[in-house]
Amino acid sequence: MKKNLLALAVMLAAGVAAATSSNAAVTTATGGSTTTISNAVSAGVGTAVSSQNAFSSATATGSAASSGGTVGPISAGAALVNGTAATTGSLYSSSATTGNGAASGSAVANANAGSFSNASYTAGPVGGGAAGGAVSLVNDAVATAAGPGGGIAIVGRTVSTISGYNAAAASSSSPLGSDAGSIANSSSISGVTGAVNSAVGNAAWAKNIDFTSGAATALSNSF
Repeated sequence: MKKNLLALAVMLAAGVAAATSSNAAVTTATGGSTTTISNAVSAGVGTAVSSQNAFSSATATGSAASSGGTVGPISAGAALVNGTAATTGSLYSSSATTGNGAASGSAVANANAGSFSNASYTAGPVGGGAAGGAVSLVNDAVATAAGPGGGIAIVGRTVSTISGYNAAAASSSSPLGSDAGSIANSSSISGVTGAVNSAVGNAAWAKNIDFTSGAATALSNSF
């Protein structure tokens, strides 16, 4: 496959290769939102404190390229795609009371990212293509509450997912023979860092379970 790509590059650099047909397209999209709510009520002898923080981010990258050409009895072509989709959500909630106080709060972070790429080529008797896609999601929520009599609750974490793909295809044909090759790779990794959850006294914390996920796929073919 490396031999084919090198041969194609030499032909293009020499300015003698004319593509029969090639196309490449990339689509990326990102979005996100955060919501925080705090409530604190005190009466008589008592205090109440509630604090919330939420952050979300989403990034997506993608690239696609293809080329093909024929010079006399020699035809060659190649296609390449790659991309990533990454999301992160960071949440923190705390509620604390003393005496006759009540506090509660929640934090929500949402983020989504997607990357999709495709490329193809045809050159004389050879052709091929590559395509890939990746998505990452964050849908995270935490909450705390503390009531009369005194208590403190804390919950927080940072969640993230990165999904990616790469695929390539190349082929050639000449009087000496023909050659074709293709590769495709994809991965998706999710993780949690900085997790904390604790409650003392008349207090409690809560968090959701399905908070981050992702998926990726890649394919290629050549002839």
